[in-house]
Amino acid sequence: MSHRLGTIPGIVIKEASLANGSSLVSIMKAVAEGEVEVRTKGLVVAICGGSSLAQDDINCYKAQQLAAGVAARGGVIVNGGENSGLMLAVASVIRDSVLGVACPYHQTIPYINKTIVNSYQTRKMIITVMPTVVFFTGQVGTLDELMTTIGWVKSLLKQNALPPNIWVDDYWWDVLDLLNNKNAIQDNVWQYIHKFTEVDEILKSFV
Repeated sequence: MSHRLGTIPGIVIKEASLANGSSLVSIMKAVAEGEVEVRTKGLVVAICGGSSLAQDDINCYKAQQLAAGVAARGGVIVNGGENSGLMLAVASVIRDSVLGVACPYHQTIPYINKTIVNSYQTRKMIITVMPTVVFFTGQVGTLDELMTTIGWVKSLLKQNALPPNIWVDDYWWDVLDLLNNKNAIQDNVWQYIHKFTEVDEILKSFV
């Protein structure tokens, strides 16, 4: 898994980096003003899903399984860092292997490493450009992140750069399958979108 480096528009209020084994994610101020430098190396997985899900929701349990599996393989998790829903569920089982990306107005998880950025848009772009992005059941915020990730795939393919791999659960697959059947998603983009029912399907893809 190769080292990736890039910059996106935004302002970093609090820099942060996190390593686990040979894997690394780093969110830092770029040399150019108004830009954020994003570095990843090795196994880095963003997990997205509902911020209002109860902690005993099956989606939270599956996200915890995935996060634990990634951490056990020497990887790191990136999420939104909020003290609720799927984000809290993930952090509760791998607090030392998760990096939260939040805005100043968020109520953040107190015990994890986190970076603070100036805007929702910057936060979303950081999370969704990770090498692997996994989507569990959520609401419009998760849908927004999903569409942004698909946009990243399309943009990076045009630049001959390595795009994210996207994994979606059955809930989001139904939405994307409808769009694909209406030719709203190009074939070269669609090949980077994968469906999962059990998290082992995702974990087996990390070789």
